Order: sequence, then structure tokens, then C-alpha cells
Amino acid sequence: MRRQIAIDFGTTNTVIAEWFEGLDEPRSVRLNGLSAPPRVGQPPLVPSLVYVQDGQTGMVLAGWSVHASGYDVQNDRRFFASFKRGVAARHRPLPREIDGVQWDDARAGHSFLAAVLDAVTQADQPVEELVLTVPIQSFERYLEWLTRAVDFLAARRLRIVDEPTAAALGYNVRAPGSLVLVFDFGGGTLDISLVRTPAATRQGPGVLYDVDGDRVSRRTHAGGDETAVVVAKAGQVLGGEDIDHWLIDDILARNGILREDAGGVYPQLKQAVEELKIRLSEQHQAELGVFDPDNLKTYRAAYTRGELEELLDKHGFYDKIQATIDQVLRAARQHGIYKEDIEHVFMVGGTSLMPSVGRMLRTNFGRERVHTDRPFTAVAHGALGLATGTGLDDFLYHGYGLRHLSAMTGHHEYHEIIAPGTRYPMHKPIELILCASQNDQEAIEMVIGEIEDAGSGLTEVYFGEHQIVVAEGVSLKRVAPLNADGDARTIAKLNPTGAAGKDRIKVEFTVDDNRGLRVTVTDILVDKVLLDNVKVVELR
Repeated sequence: MRRQIAIDFGTTNTVIAEWFEGLDEPRSVRLNGLSAPPRVGQPPLVPSLVYVQDGQTGMVLAGWSVHASGYDVQNDRRFFASFKRGVAARHRPLPREIDGVQWDDARAGHSFLAAVLDAVTQADQPVEELVLTVPIQSFERYLEWLTRAVDFLAARRLRIVDEPTAAALGYNVRAPGSLVLVFDFGGGTLDISLVRTPAATRQGPGVLYDVDGDRVSRRTHAGGDETAVVVAKAGQVLGGEDIDHWLIDDILARNGILREDAGGVYPQLKQAVEELKIRLSEQHQAELGVFDPDNLKTYRAAYTRGELEELLDKHGFYDKIQATIDQVLRAARQHGIYKEDIEHVFMVGGTSLMPSVGRMLRTNFGRERVHTDRPFTAVAHGALGLATGTGLDDFLYHGYGLRHLSAMTGHHEYHEIIAPGTRYPMHKPIELILCASQNDQEAIEMVIGEIEDAGSGLTEVYFGEHQIVVAEGVSLKRVAPLNADGDARTIAKLNPTGAAGKDRIKVEFTVDDNRGLRVTVTDILVDKVLLDNVKVVELR
């Protein structure tokens, strides 16, 4: 019997699911030593925690065993939490030296997934298909890290799908062609996706990653009409972690202590406010008390649910949620779809269970359309639906631009060539005419950047090889170069050399069915093709 496994790697908790052919349905999997003890109303959850026992050998404790050993409430540099968020962050936290070895969130996350996959593959049958889920606003480096973290697994097929799209399938809507909005709000990210469910029930097309040692390739299989269509999606870095930090700062302020003076009590406060949030979702008032042995002081605070909501409102929490909802609805209107056309709203992730968040969704869409019965399992179970045949018609979430040197500013800037929302494969290429920037130029390089709309407001502007924020009026865009380093750059060599400001090459950009950005470059001076349908980078 072939095994099909899905892993929903979360900021706070991770869910593992397996497809049971005899039952023709997915089931959440409990992993010994990793999963938390059973709790009424919850599936088996693996806390996304790591404690480094030996930095040299890489020996770690992972999941529930970290909490059971009390390592999550010690002010210990060997303890890692929220590493998914750190891996995806544009400015990653600095690494720590443990036993003479540098450890960062990326390495901790790799060790965590290794422990999960090791527990999964200890069964007699090998894993035939593995499905991994990612937040929709993930940048290329996060996706590359994720595939590297699991490349040792002996799975013949690997699929990566965005979390809210998987959740739409996980709620198991039976009516064909239904319009569903997935509101995925976890510990680290808010992802909202509007999806039209498959129009048929037979096996449909899909894309799989074939893993063979160090070689990873993509392969498409044909099928029928069972394809979920992603109509619109939006996301941002906002989640339960932010609420925790706001609460801790508020509690310290109430007790007359600055965060930098909290010292070793911070981990205990973090755990206490997580429990406080849960209690305030179940009752209207709760309090906490945490003893600080360094300052010989007990930090106490009592909150009503209303006071918590006032704190969140002060930090723009609800405004950010509404802005993300509005972004999806604006994109939907471009396809002739309006709020009234949405049939179901599915709540996913622990933060979505907060009463005020549910109230927002019911205000926006009506009580009868909002569903909260599968907040923890929908993503992993829906991901398995993809592995068992449901196809996905998706689009590129981010825009992509070509880097150039601005004559006005003297800095690198990006010209957008692929707009966000572009469906692929593209049937008509996008053409650009490029010129040399200086006399006797021997080559023209093409560096592609992934562009994220950062909204409006005041933001610092960085210029450099690794992070650029381009200000365009009040609309700010963050750009992450994808192929700026070393041999990764795509270069068109010029012979004879180029002249400054003179049109020299025609570049045709297209996206293939595997999300590969390809270029054909023609030297218009000598009428010669320099690059013919060459893959520059794989887009997300």
C-alpha cells in the first residue's frame, strides 16, 4: 500500500495527515514523543519547538518533548520557537553560537522537520507522495529552504501548495463549482484565498515534484475537470505571535518594567499570555501571575475580553485584517465576482478562533456563511486531496521585475515585467527592448526580483543586493532579488560591444507550465539569437 503524507508546518503547531485508502479519507497522525497529549476538540498537534541538546552533532529534542522537559520556559539560547516565521522573514534574526556551531531559525526548522519526517518514515511502508504547504506570501528563499529541508526523504513525489487553497479542499465542499473564501489565521501569518471548488469529481490535472536524490524536477499529469481554481488571494505577516508580544509589553508596562529589563522571565510570560488568550476566547475575564526570580517580583495582570480587543485595536490589528479581506474582494470584482457570490467562509488556524475575529467575518459575510469546525485539520487534509487527484488552477501571487540602473538616482530599481495575478503558462510573451548603460559594454545582465506590495505608509528605503524597497508615491513595494548572486545571473554577451543609450537587445519573457520564467534574447544590431528559451528562475 502506497503512503500519502501531508505536513502543515505551522508557526505554533504542525499537523501531519495520512490518506487511508480503505476509508477513502485523510486522518490526522499522532507521533510518539512529538504530538501533544489529546485534547477535547483538537486533532493531534505537534508543537513547533526545538531544543538543541548538542550543537556539534545536531542532536535535538522536538515537539511536545521540549515542553514536557520544561525547556520552553527557560531563558536558554538552545531553545527555538516560531522558527517558521524567522525563516520567512526578510530580515532574519542573528544566529546563535551553540557548542561552537552557528544555529539560526533555518537550521532549527530543518532539525524540526527532520524529526517529524523521521517519525513519519519509521513505519513499514515508504512514503510515496509528500505534500507540503506554505503561506501564500512566502518568498522564493523560504520555498527553497523548505524543499532543501526535506530533500533527503525517500518520497517519490513532492508537492508544494499554498495553505489557504489546501484548506478550501480540506473543508470538503461537495457542491461542484462553489465559491469559498478561506480565512487562514495562525501564529505567524494571515492568508486569505478565494477559491472555486472543482466542477467535476473525476481525477484532474496537477503538478508533482519528482525527487530523485539531489535532482528535483516537475511533472504534469493530465486529467479531467477536477480542478480547484484560485480566483484571488492576499496575505501578510500577522498572527498570534504579534498578539503575544503586544500583551507582554502591556503587562510589563502595567508592572513598571521595560522589556529589556524582563530578563529570564520572558519565556514564562510568553507561555502565560498564550494561555490567557485561550481563556479569553472561552470566557470574558482572565488573569495571570508570573514570578520573576531575578527581580523577586510577581507580574500580575487581569484582562477582560474587551480590554484585549482594545489593545489589539490600538495596534491596528482589525484594520490589517479588514485591509486584507478588501484586497481579496477587489481582486474578485475584477473577475465579476462580488461578496454576495461567496457561498462559504472557512476559518482556519488558532487565531481565527478568537471571538472578535469571528465577529468580523460574520459582519462581513453573514453568520450563515462562516464555518469554524475544521480550524486545525483543513490545511493538511486538503493537501492530501491534491495528492489523491484534485487539480489546481493557480496564478502567481507576486509580481516580478527586471533590475536596471536608474540614470536619475544612480541606484538599482526594478521594472515590473510580470504582474501579480498572472496565470500560467503564458501563451503570449512579454517583450522589452534593452540598451547598454555605458559605452563599450560587453554584456547585459538580467536580474529578476520578486515584488511584494507592502501597502501604503512611511517605510525606510533600502538599496542593496539583498533587499530593496522601492517607493512609488504612497504605494510601497518590497523587492527580493532571485538570481543576483554569482553564476545565477543570466547574461547576454554583446559582440560588438554596446553603446550607451542605444537599443541593443530584444528580450521575450514567458512563464511555462512549471512556473519557470524563460527568456529569449535577440541582438537586434546583428539580428542574432543570443539566448533561446532559457530558464532564468522558477517563480512562486
